[in-house]
Amino acid sequence: MTSTPRVSVVLPFRDAAATLAEALRSIAAQTLPAFECLLVDNGSLDSSTATARAAAQRDARFRVLRSDGGLVQTLNTGIAAARAPLIARMDADDLAHPTRLARQLAALAADPSLAVMSCLVECFPADAPGRGMHRYAAWLNGLRTPDAIRAALFIESPIAHPSAVVTRAALDAVGGYHDTGGPEDYDLWLRLLLRGYRAAKVAAVLLYWRDSAGRLSRVDPRCDRRRFFATKVAHFPAAVPPGTPLQIWGAGPTGRAWARALTGRGYPVRRFVDIAPQRWQRTIDGVRIHAPHAPERCNGFVLAATGTPGARAYLEGWFQQCGLRACDDYLAVA
Repeated sequence: MTSTPRVSVVLPFRDAAATLAEALRSIAAQTLPAFECLLVDNGSLDSSTATARAAAQRDARFRVLRSDGGLVQTLNTGIAAARAPLIARMDADDLAHPTRLARQLAALAADPSLAVMSCLVECFPADAPGRGMHRYAAWLNGLRTPDAIRAALFIESPIAHPSAVVTRAALDAVGGYHDTGGPEDYDLWLRLLLRGYRAAKVAAVLLYWRDSAGRLSRVDPRCDRRRFFATKVAHFPAAVPPGTPLQIWGAGPTGRAWARALTGRGYPVRRFVDIAPQRWQRTIDGVRIHAPHAPERCNGFVLAATGTPGARAYLEGWFQQCGLRACDDYLAVA
């Protein structure tokens, strides 16, 4: 390869013989020809290494690398070897629409303020083990603009990792992937967006996201809910300065967990607010629970702390009607 590719696709794999060939065919079929695909073997013991090498022999745009570390090191190995100014992620069990790279690169070129370009995703197969991934994909697909993605940052990871294209400059600025013991992709989005980098999505399904019983999000300890919560709390000071008084809307399990975690980090909780009358006038760790009222900035930064999507949407709508601005005056957390 003599010309510089426009985008480097980083695809780590380990024992992915059942799905890798199909994933690679979807990359080879891209309408954007000027790419390279870095296949980073993370210690495979099955035939997937041979599959990757065969793809590289057929098509010079594919290269096989080796990483003996964990997933974070494997991802950073791919990035270090990449020659393009843009890094696209892809997993060994997913499928890319033929126009995925072309449309994502066009969207990035149209708005130089963006550092991350994702897309809509569709889960498959239809008979996957549970509906959780489908609900999550529907939530992800509703977050398309930079403001919507940033406002949802402390609810859940707002970007499907294998759907993303990221500028190399932004990745380098935040030091690539970090091994925190938690979800490495969510940690990356938090660091990027809280540093002021902007993300958006092409409003089309360009990634087909395979769901299965063995999916990492189901079996990898790094994706445990407690580690997701710890990741959110660790990055919260970059969104709201330490010592800022808080009013927490939601006195259920979500609100209590956030209150106790943030109190331990130096955030005073001034009041709780809850819609359930049976909770009014009770206290949580000495802080009184109040009936709903028009939120006032003087009572502290507002957290909409509920695990129920409908209740969260209601609260956010009310806050906005009262003149509060997402990220500046309130955050939705889960």
